[in-house]
Amino acid sequence: MREGKVLTGQKVTLTMLQPFLALADAFTQQHFANPHAILLRYPQSSAVTFAAAVWENSFHANALYFDVVGDVAWLPQLLEDLRQLADHHDRLQYSSYAAQSAVITQLQAKHFRAFRRTAMSDYRKVVATPKADVRSRSQLTSAQWHDVVQMSFANYVAAHADNPVTFNHATFEQQLAEAEDTQPSFLVENQQVQAYVFWFEDEPRALTSALTSAWLGGQQFADIRRLLQTALFQVQARYSVVNGEFDDTDIHAWPVYQQLALPDPKPLISWQLLLDATRMQ
Repeated sequence: MREGKVLTGQKVTLTMLQPFLALADAFTQQHFANPHAILLRYPQSSAVTFAAAVWENSFHANALYFDVVGDVAWLPQLLEDLRQLADHHDRLQYSSYAAQSAVITQLQAKHFRAFRRTAMSDYRKVVATPKADVRSRSQLTSAQWHDVVQMSFANYVAAHADNPVTFNHATFEQQLAEAEDTQPSFLVENQQVQAYVFWFEDEPRALTSALTSAWLGGQQFADIRRLLQTALFQVQARYSVVNGEFDDTDIHAWPVYQQLALPDPKPLISWQLLLDATRMQ
């Protein structure tokens, strides 16, 4: 982010905002607690009535992210400050679990558009499993793993066309390496991986740990469905909670959510404004 620009808001520390943030929800408080975020208060003098957290994401570096709390009458001033802070960024991005709010009404008036919905939902219980050769990461050959990385990276890039990926293939593979390597994750036919799902265990030392699917995909939806029915039959016997994260921009994940998961009543909605070239002037 740019330094040295004159802003309407005043840069402050989290400690200075703590009393004001007490009524914010956990999602917003998490953003303000980000140690890499810039925190702004409005007005600069007198009691704070509005605050914003502004941060970057190295995986999607074209966007400048923000969250807010307080009197939304200050939102136009914040948006001007964000334009001043934008360096190489060509878009502003905001996310909320609220389908409508005073903030969203103002953002829509400023031409923000909803571009993605992310559901977090438990999988439906699987009571029978099809016949399928489903393997864990540790059971794949190096060539099969290479194919999985290639396929999943291509799918990830395609699913994030509205917020382009700015990291490379090697970095993505490092992220995949953090997934559980002993869980049923890959459908193999004729020694070729036809579908994949990556599982992540939440709080593994807790008495009721959860297993979450993040990235999934395959050659055809029928392959993905067979993989998940087999995998879910196994993991649901071992975990009290088995859920997944599903983006509606992902042509593989969203049909899985619609057919194999319970409805999420409040998906996370992401809003975006594309910045024009005049922001640099």
